Amino acid sequence: MPYTIMVCEGKYPVMPIAKGPDFLGIWRDGEVIVEDVPEPLFYTLDRNYPGSPKAMYYEEAIPVVRDDVVEVLRKAGVDNIQYFDAVVVDPITGQEHRDYKAYNIVGLVACASMQDSELMGTSDSTIGDVDFHALVIDESKTRGLLLFRLAENVSAVVVHERVKQAIEDAGIPGFVFYGPGEWSG
Repeated sequence: MPYTIMVCEGKYPVMPIAKGPDFLGIWRDGEVIVEDVPEPLFYTLDRNYPGSPKAMYYEEAIPVVRDDVVEVLRKAGVDNIQYFDAVVVDPITGQEHRDYKAYNIVGLVACASMQDSELMGTSDSTIGDVDFHALVIDESKTRGLLLFRLAENVSAVVVHERVKQAIEDAGIPGFVFYGPGEWSG
């Protein structure tokens, strides 16, 4: 299984982001961002859920990732991500985590095997917001990319086995990888 879905659930207890930047852009379109991005982008953690910041947040309109993950991705050969300086602020301690980057994954790939996947409910849409109960990737359509977002559900980050192994070898806590038929979203 060379491709899996990658998520970062963090190291318990997790401190989620309460507020991200108010910058509207094309962060989920899979296109290269050519407009000026004000750097650094600021994120504030949620004081109602004290804990540790995660290595990667994807729930925000503008996702953010820690620098050690960026380095692992680069060493693994991932070259289709734009990075922008970011600061993650802990409102309880006032600590500013400056070891983060906002990121834009360039490339959406339509590679869900619709006949082998289980869908949630019914939908006429096959792009952008398909809800899967059990996703199966058609590896013949991945174009050999090491990391990309799934065109059928842009919240899914798909990674090649090489990237999965690099993150696991680096020992960065909180990452979970879902194989064929395991991811729902």
